[in-house]
Amino acid sequence: MHMSLFFRGAATVALGGSLLFLAGCGSEPNVRYVDPNAQGTVASTGIESQDVNAAALQAAQSIVNVPEIAHALTPPTIIITPVLNKSSSPIDTSLYTSILRDTLLNNSGGKVQFIDRTNAAVNEKEQQMADAGTVQQSPQGDRTALSYDYILTAELQGIGMASAQGQSDYFRISFKLIARKTDLLIWTNAYQIKKEGKESAVYR
Repeated sequence: MHMSLFFRGAATVALGGSLLFLAGCGSEPNVRYVDPNAQGTVASTGIESQDVNAAALQAAQSIVNVPEIAHALTPPTIIITPVLNKSSSPIDTSLYTSILRDTLLNNSGGKVQFIDRTNAAVNEKEQQMADAGTVQQSPQGDRTALSYDYILTAELQGIGMASAQGQSDYFRISFKLIARKTDLLIWTNAYQIKKEGKESAVYR
């Protein structure tokens, strides 16, 4: 009799523990939203989104103060070349180029214009079809692409060091603004990041 009560009591405790465990699992989500511009809890010594955002914002604030930009009668036009990655971090350079372009565009105060040639091939094909009469010509007539005044380049470099104490990574995002007609370097700036921790980044 006592043994039967013992087993029934143990089963009740086990069932209750299982329910509490399941309730606990349901109350804590496995994934949470975080601010992409803030340091996350899953941190590493690698380059992160907030680093690129901060570098692009610094570049935008500096470019608009360049005399050739600040004193121009009409907003100069800039084309942004893809970010060049010379660091050991296997990052998605197209993503970083998009972040750089968007941040510059939204923080330049209208003092510069940016050219996007992403769809240049599609536009050229459409113009050829219009010239051939395959599609109806727009009221504006032939397509005339706007040229640019300056080229903006961005380059990521990095040095990493590992020891028994942990990992240290140094990154430098450098910018150059070059005049199209003269190849004259009229502005350059760099944003530096150094991080130390137990682990380096693993990008997927």
